[in-house]
Amino acid sequence: MPTTTQQAEYEALIAERYGRPLAAILEEQHPPVADLHKERRRRLSPPSPVWRPSVPPEPDPRWAEHRAILEAAIQPRRRPSS
Repeated sequence: MPTTTQQAEYEALIAERYGRPLAAILEEQHPPVADLHKERRRRLSPPSPVWRPSVPPEPDPRWAEHRAILEAAIQPRRRPSS
């Protein structure tokens, strides 16, 4: 129900210009809430994440050897002198 005369005139102008009431135009752009709820129920919910306990990895018994290999691999190489 319009609360003011100005709002009633506005709705009458829209009905005259577009051939249907403002409520019908707005409903076309935004479907009723009940339809949105139906659509939401139709969609599958995303799967819940799989919970895995965090188990720290066992320490590497040969970490010193592996570290030395890594350090040697990333050292800058000497350029041969010409």
